[in-house]
Amino acid sequence: MVDKFIDEIMELNDLPGIAIGVSIGTEENGGFTEQTAARGYVDISLKGTDGEQLLTDDSIFHCASVSKLITSTCIMKLVEKGKLNIYDRLSDVLPEFSMDDERFREVRLWNMMTHTSGLGDVDDYHWERPETEDDSLENYVYNSDEVKKIPMLWDPQTSPAFYGSDENLFRYSNIAYEILGQIVAEKSGMSYEDFAKAEVFEPAGMTETTMKTFERKEWAARREKMKHGIMAFPHEKNRARDICLCEFYPYTRYHAPSSTLTSSVRELLKLGRAYLDSASGRNERIFQKETFDTVWREYATVPNNGEKMGLGWFMRKQKNYTLVGHEGTDDGFRASFWMCPELETVTVVLANMSGAPVKKINKKLFDKVTETF
Repeated sequence: MVDKFIDEIMELNDLPGIAIGVSIGTEENGGFTEQTAARGYVDISLKGTDGEQLLTDDSIFHCASVSKLITSTCIMKLVEKGKLNIYDRLSDVLPEFSMDDERFREVRLWNMMTHTSGLGDVDDYHWERPETEDDSLENYVYNSDEVKKIPMLWDPQTSPAFYGSDENLFRYSNIAYEILGQIVAEKSGMSYEDFAKAEVFEPAGMTETTMKTFERKEWAARREKMKHGIMAFPHEKNRARDICLCEFYPYTRYHAPSSTLTSSVRELLKLGRAYLDSASGRNERIFQKETFDTVWREYATVPNNGEKMGLGWFMRKQKNYTLVGHEGTDDGFRASFWMCPELETVTVVLANMSGAPVKKINKKLFDKVTETF
């Protein structure tokens, strides 16, 4: 099914490359199936040369904001361990943290996870000068003007989910997730990335996934203008509408909690199965089953598309089924990760070009999957 589907997608879209994955059912009930496929190039500028490399279902992509699912999961792991409560105030959890706008003191953790905190967003990611130091995230959260001086957009105590108001206060905030990542580090006693590895990637069996993109040899080689390895590299269209490489790979360590997950379709299918196993109670390797009652509760409505917002998860309806997941958008990459707990399905679409319509493709992929039921 996926081979025919991906061929049609490549024919209809001008892309350097794409990878897709579908997981249906469970191993326990004997109905588990997984299909993956990839088309296109690691680096389209090498097409037709001796250095040409084709993408595979093991190729590594920058997954951008799908990273926020990992950060949300880390926070909820700490909630399960009794180290946090989603109603904790930011000012109590990080007592040394400050902003010029004193209204930040009423921001709760659930506000930050649902983009209802009133915190603003990142202005410039500075991909051109990546930081890799261990204290990069801490310095960004505590010392950067981008965090300290950004004004609150509204009083956080007026968020609709807290007071039951019909008023919809929603503003997507990467800054909120960087702060959440620092909370993970301080409350776990580990770096944010190491906690994510220990509590999410390893239980899910994800051996080739990391938030520390700088540790991948191919990333360092790419920055030296060398072309090799299995990492997909970022592309965009120039003014002539030709596909070309982006100047920089989107990475700097202080944006790990919001943006720097690097993984493959095979690995993300493992993650989806781990979430579904936990939600069903078959194997609670990520969360306890009851935790999902909190995580997948509707806290807010997304203004531009009517989707609902859970604790880090977007929720939408398609063909009368409820899907939960996240999109990822960054320079040179697009990612789409969705699950349907009712049908025990996971669908993943990864592309190595800015503006690739991966969400639209993922919706079509889910339509194909539902034809089998």
